[in-house]
Amino acid sequence: MAGTDIPSGGDRGQAYTLEGFIGAMVVLMATLFALQSVVIMPSTGGVDRSDQAQRQQEALDALVVAAEDGNLSETLRRWNGEGGFEGTDGQLAQSGDYRRYHPDTFANKSTLGRILDDRFNARGGGYNVEIHPKGSENKTLVHQSGPPPSSVTASYTVTLYDDQYVTPDRDRTLSDLNESESAISELDNGSNNPVYNVVEVRVVAW
Repeated sequence: MAGTDIPSGGDRGQAYTLEGFIGAMVVLMATLFALQSVVIMPSTGGVDRSDQAQRQQEALDALVVAAEDGNLSETLRRWNGEGGFEGTDGQLAQSGDYRRYHPDTFANKSTLGRILDDRFNARGGGYNVEIHPKGSENKTLVHQSGPPPSSVTASYTVTLYDDQYVTPDRDRTLSDLNESESAISELDNGSNNPVYNVVEVRVVAW
């Protein structure tokens, strides 16, 4: 009886090689198809770089506009004569800390607050405002919440002078107030130096 033809060892090896090659091609094509179906966007990882850059520019623009009309300096000199800032809300003080502005109050009292409210709060975001005087305690004027990872920071430096008035009363200059009345300490830079302090105003926005 004639038996079934059995492939020789060489034929069997060629068949296995062909099967392996076809299998590799299938895997390769599947991988290429998967890679082509994934679109890498700028926001991959949860951060949109272009959006961050736009928000940072808006925060810086707010600082520059407020500085150019003089209101940013006036905001830093708005003291209550008790070592704090005039118009701040005592309910926002934390653990006996100094008082802070409510965002609505800050918007009513300063150009910076009005612009930040329009550009961030009105769009569902938020902001914090910190001041960093040279040689003095850092303070927070507005604190809405802890900033998210996607937040941006912009800053502007303001120079305060001895002969500038404390606002809003404008009855005494910065150099007229003693340490307990001043919200920002005076630099120990000699009696002939007209600079009272140099303050970095920092906005953290999201």
